[in-house]
Amino acid sequence: MASPTAAPALPVVVESEELRDLRSTVARMVSRTAPESVVREHLDSPDGFDRAAWARLATEIGVQGLAVPEEYDGAGYGLRELAVAAEELGYGLFPGPFLSTVLLSATLVARSGDAGAMADLLPGIAGGSLVCTVALPRHAAGWAADATPVTATRTGDAWTLTGTVPHVLDGQVADVLLVPARHDDVISVFRVDAGAAGVGIEPVLTMDQTRRFAHVTFGGAPATPVGEPGTAAVLLAEAGAVAAVGLAADQVGGARRMLEVTAEYARTRYQFGRPIGSFQAVKHALANMLIDTELARAALDDAVRAVDDQAPDRDLAVSAAKAVCSDAYYAVAAAAIQLHGGIGVTWEHSAHLYFKRATADRLLLGTPAHHSGRLAEALGL
Repeated sequence: MASPTAAPALPVVVESEELRDLRSTVARMVSRTAPESVVREHLDSPDGFDRAAWARLATEIGVQGLAVPEEYDGAGYGLRELAVAAEELGYGLFPGPFLSTVLLSATLVARSGDAGAMADLLPGIAGGSLVCTVALPRHAAGWAADATPVTATRTGDAWTLTGTVPHVLDGQVADVLLVPARHDDVISVFRVDAGAAGVGIEPVLTMDQTRRFAHVTFGGAPATPVGEPGTAAVLLAEAGAVAAVGLAADQVGGARRMLEVTAEYARTRYQFGRPIGSFQAVKHALANMLIDTELARAALDDAVRAVDDQAPDRDLAVSAAKAVCSDAYYAVAAAAIQLHGGIGVTWEHSAHLYFKRATADRLLLGTPAHHSGRLAEALGL
């Protein structure tokens, strides 16, 4: 009888020395500029983050420009480097517009092929002086351009936008808004200065105070097209894929932090004369947290590979990563609170901050149910 064929081994991602250096550098910067005490200071601040710390992230280690082309003052790297940075920012709950400005906006502008938009926006993003966001119409449903409630009207050579987009990520701190809008039976992307006439911004209270949202209303706001007419769906798909993987990396970083904090607590917290980590139930819970975190990392690594290589399975890998990492982060953060007992639900402990981030992240750029549906449809299930 022939021996059974062994299943192919999954590729093991080994970080290069350059990536390890980037990881440690970002981690040190986050620990210096945004320790938990600083994160808490900005929970109720108008902007929700320290602009000086955001600028240092750009000028001292170039995080915002990692994937910006070199001709626009960036480093010209890919998603692998962005994912490493995003993971360390998520590990430290760094409060700043990385998701909206670097992952969504910079990607959209760079992929647009619009020389004017790239020259105007990318150097400022890379230098940390410009905050941009994309007015996605429905976060829970991913990045579908056809859901936009905004209409563009042309008068001569001038464009204006009309409509309201709810829950725009970092809408209240953005300098520039990138907005998908309908016109002439197509949907295009337009850029709008946040301070322009006809732009109304109303901050929205959310569970996760480390990210900010706003309802943005356009009442005849002057706008400039970005990219070719009718390309909004393509540009949002490109930006959405990169941002979803970056968000998955943020989730892996947060899960890793909660696993480490909880494991240390289990080693040092004694009950009945023994560390609680010696109890079987606690061991099992910690093992499940580790499994969830490692599964999330495997899904993340595969999505980074697929996006960087523009592989045929890119959309599948991205949806798998967003679904798996969202569920893993939520499960690990919830377990961390449970294993910490009474102290885990207090305001003073960090567990609630990570749990709120994990809960809110499930709704950003498509819920697990949305991405599971995409997977099922692609697989013909």
